[in-house]
Amino acid sequence: MKLALDKVISFQLDHPIRILFIITVITVGSMLVSTRVQFDFTVENLFPDNDPEVDAYFKFQEEFEREDNLIYLAYDSEDPFSRSNLLTTNLLTNELNDLKGVVKVTSLTNIELFQPEEDLVLSPVYKTIPTSKDSLLFLKNRIMSSPLIIDNLISSDGSIATILLELDDEINNHDGREKIVNKIGEITSKTDWRWYEAGVPILRTRYVQYMLNDFTRFLFPVSFVLFGALFLLFRNISGMLLPFVAVFITVLWVLGIMGAIGLTINIVTYIVPTLVLIIGVADSIHIMLKFQENLLNGNSKRESIRITIRKIGGAIMLTSITTAIGFLSLISTNIIMIRQFGAIVCVSVILAFVVSITFIPSMLMILETPTQKSLKSVSKNLRNRFLKWTVKLNNYHQKSIIFLSLILIFIFLFYAFKVDPHSSLMEDLSKGNELYDDMIFMEKKMGSVMPFEVIATVNNKGAPFENGIKDPQTLHAIAKLQDKLSTIPEIGKMISVIDYLREINQAFNKGDKEFYSIPKTKEMVSQYIFLQEEQFETLVNFDYSSARLTGRISDITSQRAKEIKNEIIQWGRENLPSYLDIQLTGTTLMGLKINQYLVTNLVVSFLIAFGVIFISMLLLFKSVKIAIISMIPNFIPLLLMAGVMGYYNIKLRPTTAMTFAIAYGIAVDDTIHFLVRFRQELFSHKGHYREANEKTLLTTGKAIISTSFILSAGFLVMVTSNFLPSRDFGFLAAVTMFGALLADLFFLPAILTLTRPKMSDIKSSSHI
Repeated sequence: MKLALDKVISFQLDHPIRILFIITVITVGSMLVSTRVQFDFTVENLFPDNDPEVDAYFKFQEEFEREDNLIYLAYDSEDPFSRSNLLTTNLLTNELNDLKGVVKVTSLTNIELFQPEEDLVLSPVYKTIPTSKDSLLFLKNRIMSSPLIIDNLISSDGSIATILLELDDEINNHDGREKIVNKIGEITSKTDWRWYEAGVPILRTRYVQYMLNDFTRFLFPVSFVLFGALFLLFRNISGMLLPFVAVFITVLWVLGIMGAIGLTINIVTYIVPTLVLIIGVADSIHIMLKFQENLLNGNSKRESIRITIRKIGGAIMLTSITTAIGFLSLISTNIIMIRQFGAIVCVSVILAFVVSITFIPSMLMILETPTQKSLKSVSKNLRNRFLKWTVKLNNYHQKSIIFLSLILIFIFLFYAFKVDPHSSLMEDLSKGNELYDDMIFMEKKMGSVMPFEVIATVNNKGAPFENGIKDPQTLHAIAKLQDKLSTIPEIGKMISVIDYLREINQAFNKGDKEFYSIPKTKEMVSQYIFLQEEQFETLVNFDYSSARLTGRISDITSQRAKEIKNEIIQWGRENLPSYLDIQLTGTTLMGLKINQYLVTNLVVSFLIAFGVIFISMLLLFKSVKIAIISMIPNFIPLLLMAGVMGYYNIKLRPTTAMTFAIAYGIAVDDTIHFLVRFRQELFSHKGHYREANEKTLLTTGKAIISTSFILSAGFLVMVTSNFLPSRDFGFLAAVTMFGALLADLFFLPAILTLTRPKMSDIKSSSHI
């Protein structure tokens, strides 16, 4: 094994130009192939496979219609019913209706209501915009008295009106939605009204725009931070450029692979280039610092590179594998986007190792050797003084360090138990964000804006089955259900076949309010449905076995959604006939389910990664004691992260849950580097633990501090994002890196000195 490794190293040292040529060819090829990478922000890819509720949601869309294609444009025009504002609304309605991809536009000026004096029953309220105040007031009162319109197209106080746009299913994707949203902005900007946008298409479009903005926005500042940090670390051009070029090559290779296999940039993988840029630099830093250490020890450039590869090549490979495992654990989910993310970042980590271990040594061979003066100036810095202080602390205060660590662990645990695992869909946005403020305003004025659907289905357990929902007995049960829904505060306006039947029945009876009721016979129901079939086709399915109650719901948490669902289902069992089944569905409930499902799966993935890395440590050090000890310094920063989440009330959302698995895979690297070097030094110092600790801290400690600060700085750049998931991810990852640094520099040396675990197979450690 040793002989084979020496041959590989010798080839690398003898032929650096060949290796660099091969790397260049692969890089150029990757650049060309990377142009094939497409953007795909289809939300349905986040739906879990083989899930009954997902299947029910798609069945609902097939039987009725999509409810995630409605855009709400609310406007504050001081008086929506003034003649001038109605004329403007009419112009806007026509212009919006002409947009390609818009199926239907509904506003105050084109709404149709059931009129008792008209033969066709359903007719426009505004055939023309009246000129007289009396006519304007009469029609205003007609609209304000319609339950179908209030809190749908006009607020209950009459101050805010809404234009409702229905999008074609063919363009209900990110590119299509974005074009429509941009056109809407151009049209509405022609007025001096205050506009508020809401609806699922708006929400999805803005989310993706925030993600794309972060995708391009962070590459430059992260690169700048890495440049600055590397320059401060090495104080020379090669030390600054080589690690950065290595990680940039890795990013190009990753994009090339994505282009070659058809993997897209989606709402999860958008963060991959930035993530690779941050975590990929660690390998290069370890190589550069070890190379400088060997030069300071008096070795030639060639011999320094040889020793570097032999001493830490294995450790870097092992840390790359453990980091890759952290990401690979994500493929245990049954959500395709998360599996893709885990797989591509896993490959990225391995590629970062390959590039670092080939590109850096090859470049060092052809570049000038740093002078002893420049190397010594780098070694005499604040980092080294801090490490010497750390050595003294670890030599004389191990028990105090452990005691303080235990106190901190209990504090972290206390706040960790305060973490709320239940989030809402809007919690990815923060106050001050225009989309967030618009949605909150709409909730206050119109009741709620998120889609909410309830399906009532007649089964074959009762006599009315053959009549379906046309049976008055069944309709009364559905009306009872609709009344129940109205008692739940978070549920807003609900519309069903009941509302239209009542309106038609009243209209057929000369507008008498006493006839605002469900028709008494099946024949009357059938007649009304036949006369206004177009109005009912989205509220009943083709065989009249199911009725749809459609409406909106407030931005609720996953826990509250579960409570509402259980309440309605339980109420239905107790109050509805046995032949009527009810099911809750819709985009909002599906989104909350996906969030909760993601959190659960990511936690499971993290536990899998934890177990696999523990086994890896066990195989490496052949000691259960060492394996357990190696886990503790990586458990502490995760507790710190959970404690910070609890203290700052950061909820456990998919983004924060993913941070656990990612941060753990990264944090464990420094622990491995420390333990591998410690084992080498323990052998060199003939089993003296204190001396081994001291030497490890003064050497590998440099790289641990450097990589931790650089990784933290890179992650902290993401805190500047306007998108809360990116901010939380960057902040929590940086906190975890800082916690891992403290655990590796204080807790790990202290516990090793106190417990003095036996290190098996010590001799082989020098070549790991």
